[in-house]
Amino acid sequence: MRRREFLTMAAVGGAVAGVGGPVFLRRAYAQTPIKIGMPAALSGSNAQYGIQARRAGELFAKDIKAKGILGRPVEFIYEDTGGDPATAVRKAQKLVEKDGVKFLTGVALSSEALAVSAKCPEWKVVFMSTINGAGSLTTKSFHRYFFRVNTSGPMGARAVSLYLAESPMKRFFGLGSDYAWGRDSVGSFSEQITAAKKEVVGKDYPPVGTKDFASYIAKIRQSKAEGVYLVLAGQDATIFPPAGPPVRLDARGEADHGDPGAGEHEGRGRRHAGGDRQLALSLHRRHAEEPRLRRPLSRDARHLPGHVRRRDVRRASEWLAQVIQKAGTADDVEKVIDAWEDSSYEGLEGPFFMRKCDHQAVQPGFMVEAVKDPKYPHLIPKILATYPGDKVTPKCRTEEFS
Repeated sequence: MRRREFLTMAAVGGAVAGVGGPVFLRRAYAQTPIKIGMPAALSGSNAQYGIQARRAGELFAKDIKAKGILGRPVEFIYEDTGGDPATAVRKAQKLVEKDGVKFLTGVALSSEALAVSAKCPEWKVVFMSTINGAGSLTTKSFHRYFFRVNTSGPMGARAVSLYLAESPMKRFFGLGSDYAWGRDSVGSFSEQITAAKKEVVGKDYPPVGTKDFASYIAKIRQSKAEGVYLVLAGQDATIFPPAGPPVRLDARGEADHGDPGAGEHEGRGRRHAGGDRQLALSLHRRHAEEPRLRRPLSRDARHLPGHVRRRDVRRASEWLAQVIQKAGTADDVEKVIDAWEDSSYEGLEGPFFMRKCDHQAVQPGFMVEAVKDPKYPHLIPKILATYPGDKVTPKCRTEEFS
């Protein structure tokens, strides 16, 4: 081949590459997954949270597989934290630096969330809370990269307090797990129920992983409380109170945790040893589940027990997908944040609004009671009262209510 012919062919080849290159790159980019990291408690006393969150991720990825987000597939990457804050930070850092995720979710305990969230501004990744209730996450510890899709502990306490303000009961005992969410929630409930001219006759904070609640039940009985405000996590919620002696209380309050089919609801529906009365239990918004609301989740998730966490994680994932579409990118985190602020989402319970000032999702509040229904193998919620979002959401970056 003569030199002139070679140069001519090279020029033509370069022109073809110039046309085909971007097409190839666009196709390669479309095949690159949008990665969502899930540093979740997949073992330990809070494993039920992580397992439910993982199932939610799997179901969402399956449901969205056909169209993806911006034409890109979605991939969840899971790491087991064991419910330990230091491990959660280490696993989250691995997800960010090694796996390249730009979004984190599925963190179980508020203590884990506070530790992981504190690193997100440095990592430049979005933290999506789907369960973490510590009020400080959207107050003194708030930053631009944190979004809370779920209710906070004070919001749950608000719904319960509004309901109990109309109750004939006047004396209450607060029992909360000994970490940020439990103490925050009991503190908020005490403040609000006292403002309603009711009395808090005692408080206690059992450590996470408590196996025997007999001493706490004895304190409740001695206090002569008429109602108990419960904020117990994981297996603790299943153990208390069926493992203890008979408690002649109409226990009302928040028990926002666990597997409502296999553990939490059924456990609380058992008859106490030596007693013939079932424990009546009222819960707040998170257990106003699909059978009592307007539309189901996917067919895979609809009738399975324990899907409260799956719904929470799915909601965050769906909302994230919406804002990524709006932003037109999943790689520019700053644009995604801008698109999420002051955005709306139509949830199972009603409208959600992501408040720009503190990234707390404004949403309706509910009081519900766990009841039997022959159509379901587990207890389901009966809605007792509904409160609009502006009534159960605290003022911006505070834990105070109007």
